[in-house]
Amino acid sequence: MSGSPLYKRNLALLLSGLVFPGSGHFVLKRKARGCLFLVPALVALVLVLRQIMARLDQVMAQIDSGALPLDVQLIVEKVDALSANDGPAMTVAVGVMVACWVASLIDTFLIKP
Repeated sequence: MSGSPLYKRNLALLLSGLVFPGSGHFVLKRKARGCLFLVPALVALVLVLRQIMARLDQVMAQIDSGALPLDVQLIVEKVDALSANDGPAMTVAVGVMVACWVASLIDTFLIKP
């Protein structure tokens, strides 16, 4: 039963939906097609994580210097203020990730296993 086309498609859908966009294509032996979703989503994820880490470094530096007290509400307000300055790059990166995820699921569903 584990080699049936329906099982493979369901596994591919689960991988693409729950693990990472394009990962299910590898189960269906569509590696190049999977990379069309995996690579841009991975680049977008790296950009988002870099932005988050930069924001975290700023907040931690202010906490370490004593400029920002250890008050949860003040820290949340500071993070919100820093998030307002993210610009369109963060929005585009998140949009690319979501688009890759959705398109990967649709494409995986439409592939004939």
